[in-house]
Amino acid sequence: MTEPEATDEIVDQFARIASTLIADWPRYFPMLAQSEAVHPLRAFKAELRSRAFAEFCVDYANKSVCGDNSLRVDYYIGTTIVQIAMDLRNLNGEFEQGILRAIMAQAACHKVTRLVFFAKSGARARCNTPPRKALIAWAEMEHGLQIEIREFGITAECILDTTEDRA
Repeated sequence: MTEPEATDEIVDQFARIASTLIADWPRYFPMLAQSEAVHPLRAFKAELRSRAFAEFCVDYANKSVCGDNSLRVDYYIGTTIVQIAMDLRNLNGEFEQGILRAIMAQAACHKVTRLVFFAKSGARARCNTPPRKALIAWAEMEHGLQIEIREFGITAECILDTTEDRA
């Protein structure tokens, strides 16, 4: 099995772990003011990290990707960065920061070919706007970065395949 295939399988299994955690934690989804969402998100990330470590026996979490360890990503799995960005639907720059982190990781000689965001329902539509679609296209064309948004809902998971939008 080649590394990208292994990465894809691990990311897919990681998504299943996150989806199960969300199903186990239904109160996570109510809309919270951003200031109130910090503690639930921190707790969610801690539990996700624990479950992922139990599954893989490898800690992919909180990896430094640039310089003096000051720039970290939520998860770095093979050639894929996974960012837990549950509020991508809000215009708070989290989407753009995730892309910038991935590009900076590439500049620091990390082999990053894909960026996956885990987000709450509504993120897909928000990231389907012309400015964000342009940013996705630029990141792919100039940096070879495939960007994927996995939107988790209480009943289903949707994936935004950015290559379909340009076809």
